Amino acid sequence: MTPRQQNRPFSAIRALSAVGLGLALLLPAGAQAADAAFAANATDNGAAGKSFMAGIKVQEQAKLQEIGLPAYPGAVAQQDDKDDKPGVTVGLSFGPFAFKLLVSKFASADGIDKISDFYRAALSQHGPVLDCSHGSPAALAAKTEKKKDAPHGCAEISGDPGERVYKTGAGKSFRLVSLKQVSATEVHFQMVRMELRGF
Repeated sequence: MTPRQQNRPFSAIRALSAVGLGLALLLPAGAQAADAAFAANATDNGAAGKSFMAGIKVQEQAKLQEIGLPAYPGAVAQQDDKDDKPGVTVGLSFGPFAFKLLVSKFASADGIDKISDFYRAALSQHGPVLDCSHGSPAALAAKTEKKKDAPHGCAEISGDPGERVYKTGAGKSFRLVSLKQVSATEVHFQMVRMELRGF
């Protein structure tokens, strides 16, 4: 008998975490560009030119009002382990560049079809809903399309087998919900909102 594996964070969320890391690595390049712009705007007498704001903010929660999606009736906050958090908000800003990621995780004893229908309807309030689940036409198309050629597509946001992923939005600004049946009586689901500016 093989040991039981702990539930991993959903692949869609792992992909977004990788995006966040990539943006963090981009900040030094952004800093050089900002420094060049700052120097170009300085006057001959040494007065400073344009200024800009920079910073990072992390909160161990994500407000559903900011994500723009409702709470599922009866759902409870979900943690993968005792050190995990049921939600997080990450914000990065550097001059004209900004990144914001909000994630909130829940569990429910209702069926995955019922929860999926609830969130597909909720996502539709923000625009057309795309099914990025594993093996879906949109997910398969994302493997052959270049990201820039499919601004409304799934890009890397496709789920693992058995995981459902629904997305609305385009390009660098979107919402998604991912769901997975983790036992006969429990579904874990995550609501995500991501915003990018200037990248």
